[in-house]
Amino acid sequence: MREMALWISGAALAFFATAGAFLLLANLATVRSEESLTPDPPSRHSGPDLELNVDEDQLASLEALPAQSLDVTVRNRGDEALSDITLSLNVSSENTSLPESRYYGRKVEKLPAGGTAEVRFEFDLSAPEASGKLAAVPEPSRKILEIRASTPEGVPAIRTAILPL
Repeated sequence: MREMALWISGAALAFFATAGAFLLLANLATVRSEESLTPDPPSRHSGPDLELNVDEDQLASLEALPAQSLDVTVRNRGDEALSDITLSLNVSSENTSLPESRYYGRKVEKLPAGGTAEVRFEFDLSAPEASGKLAAVPEPSRKILEIRASTPEGVPAIRTAILPL
């Protein structure tokens, strides 16, 4: 009986010594989070300051019909005039099993510093043609509108909306 108690206490002592050694090694290898996190300096990207605005009432009035339109306001928040601003509108289904995507493009030739431009997109929100695969979809899926604006030298501005059609 005495030998068994000695064996159990020896095993427990070995377990706690090993666990303590692992904890000590783990703490030595890490730095406290307060010391390892340095705040990032405020970054200033090199591209233009483009801003996209879409009227929410106009978005709410869109229907699943072929002849829909959406006005997008592009604003140059930068200090320099911009040229060759490419705008694109991607209309896709929220249901990723539907391969339907439609792309529309527009261009703004020049936009002065602090200036705005109105761009109108005419696009199709109607349901795709019914086929064998598409007929098996139990309910209509929502549409995703993604609007992008970019210049040849800069980072794009992106605006996304999900329409419950």
